[in-house]
Amino acid sequence: MVTMPIKRIEVINLDDGLIKSYMDYLNIRIEFLLDRYRRFPDFPGVQTGYNSITGQEFAKEDIHPYSWMNGRGICVLSRFADYFPKYHDELMSFASHTINAMEKQWEINHHHFPFIANSDGTEIDVGYICPEGYKSYSDLYACAGFLEYGVRAKDQKWIQMAKQIFDETIKAFSLNHFVTEPDPTPEDRILENPWSVAVDLANEFAKQLNDNRYLDEAAKLIVHLLDNYYISEVGAYIEYITPDGAPFLVDGKYLVDPGHSIEFCSFSLEFSRLATKANIYLEMRKRIDSLCPDLILWNIDKGWNKKHPGIYKTINAKNGLPINNTMPWWVLPETMLAVMLAFERTRNDKFLGYFKATHNTYFSIYMNPKTDFGPFQNIDGSTGKPADIVPACKFQDPEFHSGKNILTVTDIIKRNCNI
Repeated sequence: MVTMPIKRIEVINLDDGLIKSYMDYLNIRIEFLLDRYRRFPDFPGVQTGYNSITGQEFAKEDIHPYSWMNGRGICVLSRFADYFPKYHDELMSFASHTINAMEKQWEINHHHFPFIANSDGTEIDVGYICPEGYKSYSDLYACAGFLEYGVRAKDQKWIQMAKQIFDETIKAFSLNHFVTEPDPTPEDRILENPWSVAVDLANEFAKQLNDNRYLDEAAKLIVHLLDNYYISEVGAYIEYITPDGAPFLVDGKYLVDPGHSIEFCSFSLEFSRLATKANIYLEMRKRIDSLCPDLILWNIDKGWNKKHPGIYKTINAKNGLPINNTMPWWVLPETMLAVMLAFERTRNDKFLGYFKATHNTYFSIYMNPKTDFGPFQNIDGSTGKPADIVPACKFQDPEFHSGKNILTVTDIIKRNCNI
């Protein structure tokens, strides 16, 4: 039986001990992912087709490669390879195996990454096929994977492909040619999250390629999002606007997805950190640094379930009441990262208190020993029990939200504590 290496935090100590406990945990998760690769070596991608509650494998008819998971998996496997030399070769082999499968799917499907593919690479129709020339989340996550792998493998082919996908996706945004999978956003509204994910990508291009031109792209995206999705009268970053740029109300309510809003704050604060190092965008940094730390706290305070700890999927911005009271796993590690970035920018110790609360909730409530402490995908906000609800993809996330963010938290601790 694998032993959980992380305990509840009673006193915050940003030190080697905390870093070691996180790295020991990630070691368990790497072993778990690599075991999937060893058991399913012929699967065209990352095979995480198991139930997050029972640990049972999905039925054969439910085992298909998802571009979302493949792109995320390539990104995580490649990054983990840098930090865990013991597993370097096998992680990069797994990433290479997956990226080659994705390239085949891309070629077969007319330079489009299918949301779900058959084993031969052809697209499975889930009720909506991304039109030619449009982009989707599959493209964004493929881009992240190709960039991370290309840089670490020193392979210009994949770096150039990542650049191409990024440029094409930014163009698709400008034309409103972005499709959310598997359920398209209704035509009367535009979702903020794809633009926000592109900010994260632009930050990574700037860091991985040492190219500040991508900070220019991130800046444009952040300005668009702040100008259109931040509603000062309620102090909230909302989920939708109308095609002409007005706030979109859902049943008369400003709808907020706290996880998406917190993600946006993380990406913006990371941009601010990078722009500070480059000594550019002073006024924009002031705007981000004055708004985003408080916005993170707003989302935690409004979105927190006091009876069954966790953060709701969606809330009413004006009164904080849940609209969707499920509590996805990914919001907590995203929040752990966000409050640490806010602490780094502000040096305000209150963010460490929020870090402790989120850490303790995630590692005491969401960990499932049946899957070597992989997280339950969802907790029911009414009962506090795991809920067998598929978020967006049926496969489990290969540590993109959880492990990758926890690894980034260790980097922040090292940066700020001279470790």
